[in-house]
Amino acid sequence: MSVIHDILLSSQKPLHVTDIIALAKRNFNMDLDRESIVSAITKKVKSGRMFERVAPNTFTILKKPEENTS
Repeated sequence: MSVIHDILLSSQKPLHVTDIIALAKRNFNMDLDRESIVSAITKKVKSGRMFERVAPNTFTILKKPEENTS
């Protein structure tokens, strides 16, 4: 999960799971299984930790309450 967190943090924008997998391969030489990654990220989203889903299979870093501007 730390690789995914690092990828999303450095992108500073939401990424589709396909892009996350490609960046993990390119930047960390890691092959990530799509279904496993989506499942793991979704568990974090549902528990309100670490990640946020902004569109189908598209995720970003969950903002801390003080970062929310709405």
